Amino acid sequence: MGAKLMEVRVESSGAAVKGIDPVLAEIQKRLQRHPQEWLRILEQNPAGFGDLEKTVHHAFQQMADQLVAGLLAQATQGDDFAQTAKKN
Repeated sequence: MGAKLMEVRVESSGAAVKGIDPVLAEIQKRLQRHPQEWLRILEQNPAGFGDLEKTVHHAFQQMADQLVAGLLAQATQGDDFAQTAKKN
């Protein structure tokens, strides 16, 4: 493994992202848990569908941000990234 070029974080006070695999594992956990919660919320309050839709969109936006951070963390781990970045 090459020199560490940068530390990638999803939130400024959050833990550093180590790569794509831990991010995918966390996203998978959220995808297993959230739909059941969302279904329960909708069943208990059908009139709250608009708010639920915003919640679902927000959750997926957060997961997309985490995925991008994981990709960046993974891509910047090695010396190859530094060499390629210097060429561009």
